[in-house]
Amino acid sequence: MGRIAVIGAGLAALAAARTVVLAGRRPLLIAPDRDVISRGETLSPAAAPLLDRLDWADLLDAATALPTHGRFSVWGDATLRRAAQGDGGWHLDRAGFERRMRAKLHRDAIEFHPIIVTMLVHHCDGVVLELGDGRVVFADAAVDCSGRAALSSGATAGRRRTDRLVAVWRVLDLPDETEAAAATLVEAVALGWWYMAPLPGRRMMLGLFTDTDLLPPGAAQDGATWTGLAASTIAIASRLYSLGLDATAAREPPQVAAAATVTASRLIEGRILRAGDAAAALDPLGANGLATALWSGMAAAEAALTLTDGQSERAEAYERDYLQGIAQHLVTQQAMYAAEPRFADAPFWQRRRTNASSHPHQETSP
Repeated sequence: MGRIAVIGAGLAALAAARTVVLAGRRPLLIAPDRDVISRGETLSPAAAPLLDRLDWADLLDAATALPTHGRFSVWGDATLRRAAQGDGGWHLDRAGFERRMRAKLHRDAIEFHPIIVTMLVHHCDGVVLELGDGRVVFADAAVDCSGRAALSSGATAGRRRTDRLVAVWRVLDLPDETEAAAATLVEAVALGWWYMAPLPGRRMMLGLFTDTDLLPPGAAQDGATWTGLAASTIAIASRLYSLGLDATAAREPPQVAAAATVTASRLIEGRILRAGDAAAALDPLGANGLATALWSGMAAAEAALTLTDGQSERAEAYERDYLQGIAQHLVTQQAMYAAEPRFADAPFWQRRRTNASSHPHQETSP
């Protein structure tokens, strides 16, 4: 039976390794043993059947996941609305969730190397992997879940960044005397859009999403400057002040993380398959990135298993289905941005209006 290597430490990689285990194989998981930073991500209801298939549904408990009570937005005009579609799902403590995924996976029959992969080399019968300590290992197929860096991605992958989106964010501890509804709030502004959502453990994520070249001077270095940008919002400011988080948010500088959409035209090279952000990284406005990461890790692993048996049909279907899904996501994303007319002359919105009006049938409520 062929040896499957999985590269990465996130949801896609852990789901891929678990899929190989459930197929009766012993995967080789290669990744630094470290936590990701929780940024208040939402796990959509689409993830539930995937976790059931992995026999990991019990990981969604009060310590890692807070059931959402809806999605509200100020988008298109100055009215606060509840999204017609958006109920269900969880506000996820991603670091804690992945930590528990790893703990369960390490109880399975896996081979684990807590180290980086520095190079992948195609071989006629598989893949040669060079590790950070100089060791070289061989696998019959590899699933690359190395994130936005996309370790295996060469010129033939056709990767393309379509925007310059960044998240400028902090996770804030709620005061003891406050109670916050477990709801997501999204608000469009001329600069981009704000996101506010609770996390398990009485915490709240606050983030501004804008293009890196549009970020005002000092906003990424000074908490007061960053928080001051929220003062002119309608719903974000009200929620921030009512929870007593305005002073807390201003006290320390925010963090900055890449959030741009990066797409690819190919996900397979020889016996290497890309999944998660190594396949495509999506603008988080659609709130389906984590479920997509789970699905892609599982589907890529299933395809890798068949590649080791000399069958390519499953891999070709995975690539086709994934790329079709990305195309649909981009259409929907474009329509969502087109549904906000108030800031049509602002650079952030001008950049996102190309061809948006050609898809009026798409769901446009964020």
